[in-house]
Amino acid sequence: MKRISLFLVVLAMLLVPIAAQAEGFTIGYSLKTITNDAFQLALYTGIKDAVEASGNTFVDAIAESQTAVATQVNQIEDLIAQGVDALILNPMDANAVIPVMEKAKAANIPVILVDQGVNAHEDLYVTFVSTDNFAAAKLAGQKMAEILGGEGNVIIVRGANGSSAGDQRADGFKAGIEGTGLVLVNEQAGDWVVDKAMQVTENMLQANPEIDGIFCCSDNMVPGILQALKNNDIDPAGLCFISFDGAKAGCDYIAAGEMTGTMAQFPAKIGAKAVEVMLGVLDGSVDPATIEKFVDAGTDMYTKDNLDMAAQFWF
Repeated sequence: MKRISLFLVVLAMLLVPIAAQAEGFTIGYSLKTITNDAFQLALYTGIKDAVEASGNTFVDAIAESQTAVATQVNQIEDLIAQGVDALILNPMDANAVIPVMEKAKAANIPVILVDQGVNAHEDLYVTFVSTDNFAAAKLAGQKMAEILGGEGNVIIVRGANGSSAGDQRADGFKAGIEGTGLVLVNEQAGDWVVDKAMQVTENMLQANPEIDGIFCCSDNMVPGILQALKNNDIDPAGLCFISFDGAKAGCDYIAAGEMTGTMAQFPAKIGAKAVEVMLGVLDGSVDPATIEKFVDAGTDMYTKDNLDMAAQFWF
């Protein structure tokens, strides 16, 4: 009997770590893609590392496309069906995800948004952690007006249609140049990818060959824009060209004289903050009702004058 009792005690001791692990939380992260997108990869890594460092389980649902809205919706439904304890969501479309967010709420699965938000429906998420896209892009517009002396023709290469981040950046830039004398002669969606950005820039240049400035909604699309300028014998150094993200690739273009500036984001900070808040909600130490609906992760403008400082935040 003593041997059996000793065996049971030892077995119980061995099972304690397993039980503790089983009691941990499973946090799902839904996003568009981490392929050829340095910002999304850095944000993904920040969330994954923070979840795993806390001893909890991380699962992902990657749509593998910048515009695969239906795929993302289906993947979120799968995460809900799997019974995740929480969901961090980077929505591709501000409206399409609302029905699945309602399903998450019905299943008592808290949701935190990162990078991109949704239209209204604040009851469906705990908070939204991101860059203030509108304010950052407004600053970009003001800086462009200052650099160009308050006159000139400009174009915008937008993100994907339906993307709240892309819309806020384009709208913010337009607010920044309002009343300055700069004229927005065209704007088209580049869908966050190089090929489409090149195509729409070509289209805009054909319609309006005399431009003085370009605002791009993501560093990810800059190579396509530069190729379009090259194809049309336009020297980017002769333009005011401001992008958005603050990625190392964008800063490299600034160093090479091919871009004027980029509005910086801090994806690692966004990811860590989202996980911190979510864990507090899950363990009951944070009351969701006390959390602001938007948490600004901050921004800065990188130019040739502060690239040394920017290096510590590159992704």
